[in-house]
Amino acid sequence: MTRPLEGIRILDFTRYQQGPFATVMLSDMGADVLKVEVPNGGDLGRSLGHQPDGWCAYFEAHNRNKRSITIDLRKPEGREIVYRLVKDVDVVTDNFRPGVMKRNGIDYEQLSAINPMIITASASGFGPKGPGAMNPSFDVIGQGMGGIMSNQGGGPNEPPRGVMGGMADQVGAMVFALGITAAIAARELHGVGQHVDVSLLGSQIALQGLQLTGFLRGEIQHPTPERGNATFTYFQARDGKWVAVGVLDPKWWPPLCQAVDRDDLITDERFESPRGRHANRLDLLAELDAAFLARARDEWITRLREFDVPCGPVHDYLGVSKEPQVLANEYITTLEHPHLGPVRVPNSPIRMSKMDVGAQRTAPELGQHTEEVLLDAGYTWEDIERLKDCGAI
Repeated sequence: MTRPLEGIRILDFTRYQQGPFATVMLSDMGADVLKVEVPNGGDLGRSLGHQPDGWCAYFEAHNRNKRSITIDLRKPEGREIVYRLVKDVDVVTDNFRPGVMKRNGIDYEQLSAINPMIITASASGFGPKGPGAMNPSFDVIGQGMGGIMSNQGGGPNEPPRGVMGGMADQVGAMVFALGITAAIAARELHGVGQHVDVSLLGSQIALQGLQLTGFLRGEIQHPTPERGNATFTYFQARDGKWVAVGVLDPKWWPPLCQAVDRDDLITDERFESPRGRHANRLDLLAELDAAFLARARDEWITRLREFDVPCGPVHDYLGVSKEPQVLANEYITTLEHPHLGPVRVPNSPIRMSKMDVGAQRTAPELGQHTEEVLLDAGYTWEDIERLKDCGAI
């Protein structure tokens, strides 16, 4: 079955996480991603969390489906390889600091002279403008500067709290993939190549659009309280497991009370209105916490769904890997690893009715596809030997 980005070719200079996961998502849609790595060692992500059997979850998660080629951009011969490849490439991606691609002679201005329809895309730390544009950045810095650490737990005399290692990178990757896809669409619709910039900092601002929209109109920033909404939170069941309940629409308030055998709460003057439930949050939490101890988690899920109350189990990763909805929609899939055999991995969350989307193969070995890519580009075996001898590949 055809994939939506089949025929799109990406020359990918990104490393670590933000850039590589963006191109993973594009490769799931069919783009041919040529991952460019330095000849000795490659992407540092290859060594992050390496297991004794050779499995590296960090690298696999961020580089599945891709083909790996090695090029040393410090060598003139290496840059010449890029100039030849870019004639038949649609997108060139990087997540270096601003200016690095220009110093290497492969920024938009120079590449568009070779291929006027080229799209170049940079996943920067802070955006291309401003006094901090050239500063190095990683996930934790994006979380800190973007405000989400304070939102999650900071405040007067309180330490900030990070969300999850890699969260800023993952969100930045999704925004980066969106920007690249939009540029591809613009080229097809309007006939223009262009440069795209997405940053960790800007992506964190976008992630918190609701909170910042309120703040910018005068609302006081308060750290998100633990279980800040008594009917939009989680409860522990009798067996020690947890249930997530998502009651926002007032129409679900009576069914929730009925489901937990507390009809009296419906007309309790403290809780009968949304405003009252908010003002008396702690009292309501105490009532509901006590009620949920009456049954085991799976009993609650069944009963709540009988009353059409939005709910679900709070899973650990083992639970996620066994969740029927996850399996039915193939959000986890199995790939064949060349050395380890079948391995289970997260799949693309996108589904299309007439096209295929999803993981296809595990991450490549360093430089695995260098020779085949160069041969396809018109190099001879003699040329390839010469490039090896001079250290360009």
